Amino acid sequence: MIRTLSGMIAALVVAGAPAALAAPCVDIALVLAVDGSGSITDDEFAFQKGGIAAALRSAEVRHALEAAGTVALSAVFWGDGEFASQKLEWHVVRSGFGLDAFASEIERTPRNVFGNTDIGSGIWNALDMLADPRICAARTLINLSGDGRETIAPKRRQVASLPVARRRAREMGVTVNALTVSDEVPDLADYFTKSVIVGVGSFVMDVRSVRDFAAAFRKKLVRELSPQTVAAVVGRRRPR
Repeated sequence: MIRTLSGMIAALVVAGAPAALAAPCVDIALVLAVDGSGSITDDEFAFQKGGIAAALRSAEVRHALEAAGTVALSAVFWGDGEFASQKLEWHVVRSGFGLDAFASEIERTPRNVFGNTDIGSGIWNALDMLADPRICAARTLINLSGDGRETIAPKRRQVASLPVARRRAREMGVTVNALTVSDEVPDLADYFTKSVIVGVGSFVMDVRSVRDFAAAFRKKLVRELSPQTVAAVVGRRRPR
Protein backbone atom coordinates (compact mmCIF):
# COMPACT_ATOMS: atom_id res chain seq x y z
CA MET A 1 0.00 0.00 0.00
CA ILE A 2 1.25 3.50 -0.80
CA ARG A 3 0.02 6.77 0.69
CA THR A 4 1.28 10.25 1.37
CA LEU A 5 2.57 11.18 4.80
CA SER A 6 -0.35 13.55 5.22
CA GLY A 7 -2.71 10.63 4.63
CA MET A 8 -0.91 8.49 7.18
CA ILE A 9 -1.02 11.22 9.79
CA ALA A 10 -4.71 11.87 9.14
CA ALA A 11 -5.47 8.17 9.55
CA LEU A 12 -3.66 8.09 12.88
CA VAL A 13 -5.50 11.14 14.16
CA VAL A 14 -8.88 9.72 13.15
CA ALA A 15 -7.99 6.48 14.88
CA GLY A 16 -7.19 8.40 18.04
CA ALA A 17 -3.52 7.46 18.03
CA PRO A 18 -1.27 9.20 20.56
CA ALA A 19 0.27 12.45 19.36
CA ALA A 20 3.74 10.89 19.59
CA LEU A 21 2.77 8.57 16.73
CA ALA A 22 1.73 11.39 14.44
CA ALA A 23 5.15 11.17 12.73
CA PRO A 24 5.61 7.38 12.28
CA CYS A 25 9.16 6.21 11.74
CA VAL A 26 10.13 4.40 8.57
CA ASP A 27 13.05 2.11 7.86
CA ILE A 28 14.37 4.16 4.94
CA ALA A 29 13.63 7.67 3.66
CA LEU A 30 14.86 8.09 0.08
CA VAL A 31 14.79 11.20 -2.11
CA LEU A 32 15.34 10.89 -5.86
CA ALA A 33 17.23 14.02 -6.95
CA VAL A 34 16.92 14.26 -10.74
CA ASP A 35 18.95 16.55 -13.01
CA GLY A 36 16.78 18.98 -14.98
CA SER A 37 19.50 21.53 -15.81
CA GLY A 38 20.01 23.07 -19.23
CA SER A 39 22.35 20.32 -20.40
CA ILE A 40 19.39 17.91 -20.24
CA THR A 41 17.20 18.13 -23.36
CA ASP A 42 13.43 17.77 -23.10
CA ASP A 43 13.69 14.32 -24.65
CA GLU A 44 16.35 13.29 -22.13
CA PHE A 45 14.27 14.70 -19.26
CA ALA A 46 11.31 12.60 -20.40
CA PHE A 47 13.58 9.59 -20.82
CA GLN A 48 14.84 9.99 -17.25
CA LYS A 49 11.30 10.13 -15.88
CA GLY A 50 10.30 7.08 -17.91
CA GLY A 51 13.37 5.19 -16.74
CA ILE A 52 12.70 6.00 -13.10
CA ALA A 53 9.07 4.93 -13.40
CA ALA A 54 10.05 1.68 -15.12
CA ALA A 55 12.62 0.96 -12.39
CA LEU A 56 10.06 1.58 -9.65
CA ARG A 57 7.62 -0.82 -11.29
CA SER A 58 10.20 -3.55 -11.85
CA ALA A 59 10.01 -6.83 -9.95
CA GLU A 60 13.57 -6.36 -8.67
CA VAL A 61 12.82 -3.01 -7.03
CA ARG A 62 9.49 -4.25 -5.63
CA HIS A 63 11.27 -7.17 -3.99
CA ALA A 64 14.01 -4.89 -2.66
CA LEU A 65 11.41 -2.55 -1.14
CA GLU A 66 9.56 -5.45 0.42
CA ALA A 67 12.78 -6.65 2.05
CA ALA A 68 13.65 -3.11 3.19
CA GLY A 69 10.46 -2.71 5.26
CA THR A 70 8.61 0.60 5.35
CA VAL A 71 10.13 3.09 2.91
CA ALA A 72 9.30 6.78 2.38
CA LEU A 73 9.93 7.98 -1.18
CA SER A 74 10.02 11.46 -2.66
CA ALA A 75 11.64 13.25 -5.58
CA VAL A 76 13.29 16.59 -6.33
CA PHE A 77 13.83 17.80 -9.90
CA TRP A 78 16.67 20.31 -9.76
CA GLY A 79 18.51 22.63 -12.10
CA ASP A 80 19.55 26.26 -11.71
CA GLY A 81 19.70 27.18 -8.02
CA GLU A 82 18.42 30.67 -8.86
CA PHE A 83 14.96 29.16 -9.29
CA ALA A 84 12.77 26.84 -7.26
CA SER A 85 13.23 23.11 -7.67
CA GLN A 86 10.24 20.81 -8.19
CA LYS A 87 9.43 18.67 -5.16
CA LEU A 88 7.03 15.74 -4.94
CA GLU A 89 5.15 14.90 -1.75
CA TRP A 90 6.39 12.03 0.38
CA HIS A 91 4.85 8.62 -0.33
CA VAL A 92 5.14 5.77 2.17
CA VAL A 93 5.45 2.27 0.70
CA ARG A 94 4.80 -0.77 2.83
CA SER A 95 5.53 -4.41 1.95
CA GLY A 96 6.96 -3.43 -1.43
CA PHE A 97 3.55 -2.89 -3.02
CA GLY A 98 1.71 0.12 -4.45
CA LEU A 99 4.54 1.75 -6.34
CA ASP A 100 2.41 2.53 -9.39
CA ALA A 101 1.00 5.70 -7.82
CA PHE A 102 4.44 7.16 -7.14
CA ALA A 103 5.76 6.03 -10.53
CA SER A 104 2.78 7.67 -12.23
CA GLU A 105 3.39 10.92 -10.37
CA ILE A 106 7.00 10.90 -11.59
CA GLU A 107 5.81 10.37 -15.18
CA ARG A 108 3.23 13.16 -15.19
CA THR A 109 5.44 15.79 -13.54
CA PRO A 110 5.94 18.63 -16.06
CA ARG A 111 9.33 20.21 -16.51
CA ASN A 112 9.80 23.56 -14.74
CA VAL A 113 13.57 23.45 -14.14
CA PHE A 114 16.37 24.50 -16.48
CA GLY A 115 19.59 26.53 -16.39
CA ASN A 116 22.87 25.91 -14.57
CA THR A 117 23.94 22.58 -13.13
CA ASP A 118 23.70 23.54 -9.47
CA ILE A 119 24.30 20.15 -7.85
CA GLY A 120 24.70 21.72 -4.42
CA SER A 121 21.27 23.29 -4.68
CA GLY A 122 19.79 19.96 -5.74
CA ILE A 123 21.29 18.19 -2.73
CA TRP A 124 20.23 21.02 -0.42
CA ASN A 125 16.61 20.80 -1.55
CA ALA A 126 16.65 17.02 -1.10
CA LEU A 127 18.03 17.53 2.42
CA ASP A 128 15.16 19.93 3.12
CA MET A 129 12.78 17.09 2.26
CA LEU A 130 14.60 14.75 4.65
CA ALA A 131 14.37 17.38 7.39
CA ASP A 132 10.57 17.27 7.12
CA PRO A 133 9.33 17.17 10.75
CA ARG A 134 6.54 14.76 9.76
CA ILE A 135 8.97 11.90 9.24
CA CYS A 136 11.74 10.08 11.02
CA ALA A 137 13.84 7.29 9.53
CA ALA A 138 16.43 4.76 10.56
CA ARG A 139 18.31 5.45 7.34
CA THR A 140 18.23 8.48 5.03
CA LEU A 141 19.39 8.50 1.40
CA ILE A 142 19.61 10.79 -1.61
CA ASN A 143 19.70 9.12 -5.03
CA LEU A 144 21.26 11.83 -7.22
CA SER A 145 21.53 11.72 -11.01
CA GLY A 146 23.42 14.16 -13.20
CA ASP A 147 25.29 14.64 -16.48
CA GLY A 148 27.76 17.39 -15.62
CA ARG A 149 29.92 19.14 -13.06
CA GLU A 150 28.71 21.84 -10.68
CA THR A 151 28.37 25.19 -12.47
CA ILE A 152 30.70 27.82 -11.03
CA ALA A 153 29.16 31.21 -11.82
CA PRO A 154 28.08 34.41 -10.04
CA LYS A 155 24.62 34.16 -8.45
CA ARG A 156 21.96 36.81 -8.00
CA ARG A 157 20.88 35.29 -4.71
CA GLN A 158 22.27 32.94 -2.08
CA VAL A 159 22.54 29.42 -3.50
CA ALA A 160 23.99 26.51 -1.54
CA SER A 161 27.36 25.52 -2.96
CA LEU A 162 28.25 21.86 -3.41
CA PRO A 163 30.78 21.79 -0.50
CA VAL A 164 28.23 23.41 1.83
CA ALA A 165 25.50 20.96 0.79
CA ARG A 166 27.83 17.99 1.28
CA ARG A 167 28.77 19.24 4.74
CA ARG A 168 25.08 19.51 5.67
CA ALA A 169 24.46 15.97 4.40
CA ARG A 170 27.36 14.68 6.49
CA GLU A 171 26.08 16.49 9.58
CA MET A 172 22.58 15.05 9.07
CA GLY A 173 23.94 11.55 8.57
CA VAL A 174 22.51 11.34 5.05
CA THR A 175 24.15 9.14 2.42
CA VAL A 176 24.31 10.65 -1.07
CA ASN A 177 24.75 8.17 -3.94
CA ALA A 178 24.97 9.11 -7.60
CA LEU A 179 24.20 7.91 -11.11
CA THR A 180 26.23 9.77 -13.74
CA VAL A 181 25.55 10.03 -17.47
CA SER A 182 29.02 10.67 -18.86
CA ASP A 183 28.40 10.85 -22.59
CA GLU A 184 29.77 14.41 -22.75
CA VAL A 185 32.09 14.41 -19.70
CA PRO A 186 34.20 11.20 -19.79
CA ASP A 187 35.65 11.57 -16.27
CA LEU A 188 32.34 12.57 -14.65
CA ALA A 189 32.17 9.48 -12.43
CA ASP A 190 35.56 10.38 -10.93
CA TYR A 191 34.36 13.92 -10.26
CA PHE A 192 31.22 12.70 -8.50
CA THR A 193 33.25 10.18 -6.49
CA LYS A 194 35.65 12.84 -5.25
CA SER A 195 33.37 15.87 -4.97
CA VAL A 196 29.69 14.86 -4.74
CA ILE A 197 28.86 11.62 -2.93
CA VAL A 198 29.08 11.46 0.84
CA GLY A 199 28.20 9.13 3.69
CA VAL A 200 28.73 5.55 4.79
CA GLY A 201 28.71 3.14 1.86
CA SER A 202 28.17 5.89 -0.72
CA PHE A 203 28.84 4.95 -4.35
CA VAL A 204 28.67 6.14 -7.96
CA MET A 205 27.24 4.20 -10.91
CA ASP A 206 28.08 5.43 -14.41
CA VAL A 207 26.47 5.05 -17.83
CA ARG A 208 27.74 6.39 -21.14
CA SER A 209 24.32 7.17 -22.60
CA VAL A 210 20.93 8.25 -21.31
CA ARG A 211 19.61 5.20 -23.17
CA ASP A 212 21.21 3.07 -20.43
CA PHE A 213 19.65 5.18 -17.66
CA ALA A 214 16.64 2.96 -16.90
CA ALA A 215 18.59 -0.27 -16.40
CA ALA A 216 21.25 1.47 -14.31
CA PHE A 217 18.66 3.26 -12.17
CA ARG A 218 16.97 -0.06 -11.43
CA LYS A 219 20.26 -1.64 -10.35
CA LYS A 220 21.12 1.43 -8.28
CA LEU A 221 17.82 1.34 -6.38
CA VAL A 222 18.24 -2.36 -5.62
CA ARG A 223 21.77 -1.75 -4.36
CA GLU A 224 20.70 1.19 -2.19
CA LEU A 225 17.84 -0.74 -0.63
CA SER A 226 19.82 -3.94 -0.13
CA PRO A 227 20.58 -4.94 3.49
CA GLN A 228 24.19 -5.52 2.45
CA THR A 229 24.65 -1.76 1.97
CA VAL A 230 22.94 -0.72 5.18
CA ALA A 231 25.26 0.58 7.87
CA ALA A 232 24.56 -0.66 11.39
CA VAL A 233 22.04 1.70 12.93
CA VAL A 234 20.72 1.24 16.43
CA GLY A 235 17.22 2.60 17.00
CA ARG A 236 15.61 5.33 14.93
CA ARG A 237 16.49 8.97 14.63
CA ARG A 238 14.62 12.01 13.42
CA PRO A 239 16.32 13.91 10.59
CA ARG A 240 17.67 17.23 11.84
